[in-house]
Amino acid sequence: MSAIIDSVGGFLGRNRRKFYWLGGSVGGGYLLLKYAQWKWTEYNTKRELEQTAKSNVKRRFEQNLQDCTFAVGSLLPTLGENLFTELNVELVTAQLQQSRQAKGETQETPNTATPSPPPAAEESSDSAAAEKQKKTKMTLWQELKVLSFTRTISSVYLVTLLIVFTHLQLNLLGRFFYLDSVIAFSQVDHEQEIQGTVGGKKGVSDETERKYLTFSWYVLNVGWKQCVKKVQAAVEEVIGSMSLKEPVTYDILIDVIGRIREKVEHKDSGSFSASMSAFLLPEEGKEENVLRAGGCSDDGFVVDPELKELLNETRDFLESSDFQKVLTSCFDEAFDLLFKQIRPTFFAEGEYKLPKSVVSEVTDSESATADSSTIVPEPAGPAPRGKALPLAGVIPVVSRLVHNVVNGVPNIFLEILSAQQDLKAFSVVMYTGWEDRAL
Repeated sequence: MSAIIDSVGGFLGRNRRKFYWLGGSVGGGYLLLKYAQWKWTEYNTKRELEQTAKSNVKRRFEQNLQDCTFAVGSLLPTLGENLFTELNVELVTAQLQQSRQAKGETQETPNTATPSPPPAAEESSDSAAAEKQKKTKMTLWQELKVLSFTRTISSVYLVTLLIVFTHLQLNLLGRFFYLDSVIAFSQVDHEQEIQGTVGGKKGVSDETERKYLTFSWYVLNVGWKQCVKKVQAAVEEVIGSMSLKEPVTYDILIDVIGRIREKVEHKDSGSFSASMSAFLLPEEGKEENVLRAGGCSDDGFVVDPELKELLNETRDFLESSDFQKVLTSCFDEAFDLLFKQIRPTFFAEGEYKLPKSVVSEVTDSESATADSSTIVPEPAGPAPRGKALPLAGVIPVVSRLVHNVVNGVPNIFLEILSAQQDLKAFSVVMYTGWEDRAL
């Protein structure tokens, strides 16, 4: 036994350095394995938290976009009511119809209660009455022409502005809510983090949030009137002198609306952002008037520093070049939708025939001779695309489109503009602009 022990001891003594190396290697390998396992677990945990955070912000952002769409949808009825009341196209149309009916009754029912005047006096009286009636009809037609274009074009501008402004408001507020949820992560267990059920105190107070959202009142009660006034001035300048019988094709109508847009937006003058911002927010120093008129409580008129900071940041976005690009892109998208709805009028199968009463009214109003044809001849030269209709025939088409813009169910303007790519990208910039915020 002692020989065996001596043999083993001698072997270990002769190879102790090898055994030291082997032991060190095994121990080092074990420690390295444990370190790798720890780092892998740490990496997985970090990746899981990052994925959770990304999923959280994506879910919250998408929910915020849905809230924007819902909020705009709840405001559209008020906007529509304002437009229909202020630009009462239907009232002018009814007056024209009454005028036509009165003319028919006068022609069919002679007055037998009084002696007939002398022929010369009768002819003079009839001529004066006809001239007065003609002037009245002409005035009504001109008013109808301007009001119809003004109302529809204004509705496109206002719906677009309302959508963009609501996205701006809710994304700025949503950013604070998301930051609060991030801060609250350290105060809850891991399971709550994964489920995304973390809540927290808002970065802005409930009172500030309510005051800030009250500024949508300004758009619906003050800003929209300024927008309509500007559009109406442009409409009168562009189509005010156009004859009601002037042939209008699809391309001509697009060009007319394009010229109206140029005058409204004034992009070349550098006042685009300033003019559009004036429709969305009051001048600095007049915010308390909006809070008072918007229904805030008696003690809620004060613009506190927290609200002031939000309003200043909102103005910074409104005055930025990015906002101008986004708004222009949204306007282009909105008017493209409008043109798509106009197009079937000019390219539908078969001939579009105007009611004979419309042809008669236009002829009488402009003191022009015309046959009973209900199709306006196309102008000489290269044939225009699609049909050519008289401007009087285009007026009711344009006028009806306002219902699609503000009252459509589903409202394609609201759905498509809310998903507009440039607007979504701008919303992301606003929603994730927390680099200067301390967590």
